[in-house]
Amino acid sequence: MRTLIDALRENARHSHKGITFVRSDGREQTLSYREVWEQARRRAQLLHDHDVGRGDRVLLTLPEPDDFVLAFFGALVAGAVPVPLYPPHTLARLDAYLANLSRIAEVADAKLLITGNRPLHADVAIAESTRALFALPSLRAEQMAAAGAVTADPCAGAAPQDLAFLQFTSGSTSHPKGVMVTHENLAANAHAIMCDGLRSDPERDKGVSWLPLYHDMGLIGFVIAPIFAEVPVVLLPTTSFVRRPSSWLDAVHRHRGTITFAPNFAYALAVQGISPRQMEGWDLSCVRALGCGAEPIDASTVRSFLDKFEPAGLKRTAILPSYGLAEATLAVTFSDLDEALQTDAVDPKALLQGRAAKASNGHALELVSCGRPFPSHRVEILDEQGNALGEREIGEIVVRGPSVTQGYFGDDRATESTFRGGRLFTGDLGYFAEGRLYVCGRSKDLIILRGRNYFPQDIEKIISEVEGIRTSQVAVFTCPPDQNGHALLDVGLHSSNERLVAVAEVTKSQFAEDAVRKAIVSAVHAQMGLLVDEVHFLRRGALPKTSSGKVRRRETRARLQAGTLALATGNEK
Repeated sequence: MRTLIDALRENARHSHKGITFVRSDGREQTLSYREVWEQARRRAQLLHDHDVGRGDRVLLTLPEPDDFVLAFFGALVAGAVPVPLYPPHTLARLDAYLANLSRIAEVADAKLLITGNRPLHADVAIAESTRALFALPSLRAEQMAAAGAVTADPCAGAAPQDLAFLQFTSGSTSHPKGVMVTHENLAANAHAIMCDGLRSDPERDKGVSWLPLYHDMGLIGFVIAPIFAEVPVVLLPTTSFVRRPSSWLDAVHRHRGTITFAPNFAYALAVQGISPRQMEGWDLSCVRALGCGAEPIDASTVRSFLDKFEPAGLKRTAILPSYGLAEATLAVTFSDLDEALQTDAVDPKALLQGRAAKASNGHALELVSCGRPFPSHRVEILDEQGNALGEREIGEIVVRGPSVTQGYFGDDRATESTFRGGRLFTGDLGYFAEGRLYVCGRSKDLIILRGRNYFPQDIEKIISEVEGIRTSQVAVFTCPPDQNGHALLDVGLHSSNERLVAVAEVTKSQFAEDAVRKAIVSAVHAQMGLLVDEVHFLRRGALPKTSSGKVRRRETRARLQAGTLALATGNEK
């Protein structure tokens, strides 16, 4: 089995194709695979010069695609273990950002930090919460780029079972967990994606991506997997898409991209943020695989995207919903190529009872098919006792196969809980119908919004501190729209994406409802950068809990949908 380092070395024979990097200022530069290999070797030698050796963890927080990719490859060639981290996008909430990076530095037991050219912090006193981060020696992107010519072979090589990198979850994490991805995992998942799923052809295909490179879909899907398949790619800065959504499809048009992926929120943003004038002259007929994953997929959002860009040549059969997670390297299931969007309209009440019954009345929840498992990979639906469930029975999604990773770095307890007997217990709920996987919930309560992960406890803590709210008597969760684009809660929707809902007990029967709601929305936005879409107030003691006092989020959501929660209002006496 080839390792990623083997693939990089072998691809160096190509001087006519490689990776096109687009920087934040719009400059484009194409490096052939030969140049990529040489630049990686230069950076590997520089790392050796800074006493980085085999197995050392190297943190990467680099905003520019070329700086990140070449540093990542350089660390691999040096025998180190790169740890991709999201770079700071603004100065807002910088303290919380640095504290989170510091926690990751401690968990990873990092040896070195590689940053962009701007310092991570101003010349002020370093807080105790960030001391571990700033105790690390560091290198800037410009120092890496200035690495001298190679004087001795810096390539440490790697075996298939060796750790390749640590993938930490994106977003706000009180207890960050680093998924241990081996070279064997990368090779297996790259083959599944590029060969089994996409049936890629290095002579005709080209990937185009703006996805964050610190996230598994951007890094593995559009950097690592294409290296194994020798498929050229174009990498845009994530910030360019966020600022100007048209930059994504404009790049697809200009570079004749055939493969591109994005989370559901990006499809909604493209529909809302791209004007007819920006679309003029676009020819998107080149796209044959338009992937969607990383967060819940909304059928109406996808249809709106296809409706808008079909006149520009986009084929409706290009859409390719998928399911995956970092613990399985990246992808687990893919929809079939050249297949129209497949959905399932189910009865919401039956869904809450563990059955995906076809809807027989007008009220239905439409779920998008995430396709079928890859060859050599098995996906099962199990009940709480570990028994296999049948067609349309809802249970936990459990995965086994060569893409399943080795667990969490330095966290045996979490590893033993999630990885059992060679199987990955995902914590996601789903079912099979006609061989297709449908994902309908998360037993772990993890909240995914705009492609980033959030623990509900972090948001609940913020809300608990708002005046008028009972401490620790809060539940947050997401709520999807139905097939008509309306919230299942039927409360003032303004978008087709999953909505963040908060339910909280109040301290008094009489309170200023509007003022408390505004305070909650403001606090969460200020501290997390998230918009709370709906806030519901409960009477004292009305929040569903376990016998040990833990909040039952799923039950709270179900009872809110059913209208059986004891809601409080500011007019109560």
